[in-house]
Amino acid sequence: MSSEQIIELHGRVIAAANAREVPSDLLDPDFLMQHHTSAATDYTYHGAPGWRDWMNDLLEEFTDDARCEVEELIAAGDDFVVAMLRVAGHAIHSGHPLEFRWAEVTWFRDGRATRSAGYTNGTEALRAAAA
Repeated sequence: MSSEQIIELHGRVIAAANAREVPSDLLDPDFLMQHHTSAATDYTYHGAPGWRDWMNDLLEEFTDDARCEVEELIAAGDDFVVAMLRVAGHAIHSGHPLEFRWAEVTWFRDGRATRSAGYTNGTEALRAAAA
């Protein structure tokens, strides 16, 4: 796939997160999501059920107005996207503004996300994408 197609798929994945939906048609059956210590979460999630668990874990401290956005597209190739992501909204208990930021690499094959990994910064994410 071209990098433009990969970027479009990544955008659809982000849109699904904002709709609080599991993008089953965009996830490989063996999809794996891992966020490293100090990223948004520190756990490994598997498949479409793991996607739902990830959303619940990530958004449990937010009110329903939380939105995920790509702050910066750092790099894209024929099978990956490296981006700085942000989830912003309001804290469920206090109502105060709340946000999380992290760098992410998502790998794709045959039009589906196969793996996603979160990092504390873009340098780590770029290193992972190049490995």
